[in-house]
Amino acid sequence: MSGLFMMNLLLAGIWLALSSEVSFLNILMGLVIGALLLALYTRVLGRDNYLMKLIRLFQYICYFIRILIKVNFQVAKEVITPGYQMSPRIIRYPVEGLTDIQITTLANSITLTPGTLSADVDDNDPNGKCLYIHCMYAKNRDEAISELDELKTRLLWEVFGVPEHEQPKSK
Repeated sequence: MSGLFMMNLLLAGIWLALSSEVSFLNILMGLVIGALLLALYTRVLGRDNYLMKLIRLFQYICYFIRILIKVNFQVAKEVITPGYQMSPRIIRYPVEGLTDIQITTLANSITLTPGTLSADVDDNDPNGKCLYIHCMYAKNRDEAISELDELKTRLLWEVFGVPEHEQPKSK
């Protein structure tokens, strides 16, 4: 995917050089034309469609921004209101069956979200590889796990292209 994205940027650069006018609309047009050419190229080769990968990546980015906004408001409310509504908890979350890059991306997505922090990956757990996550708002463990499951499922499908039926199930 990253190689195709770099090719898309190269094609957009070639478009800009040929058109000799640098404007936002022209850059956007170069990116769109490059994406369409690469979609055709990947389809001819029988690979996953590049354009569909871009659309799924954009869906994940929108989903993640929605989570960020929601949790930022939750943390801001905690800061400006008196009292203590937090219910912190450390959760052991199974990541068996994920590659190292998938675990790293999941851990970074979790850490980027305010109120959560990926603390450690344990390779020696008898139940399989797991990720330890500190959550500020995890009164209900099952609800926190289901939110993490949704994040993992969407990440694996929309970023890595792993269909839901092929994804490793949480224990």
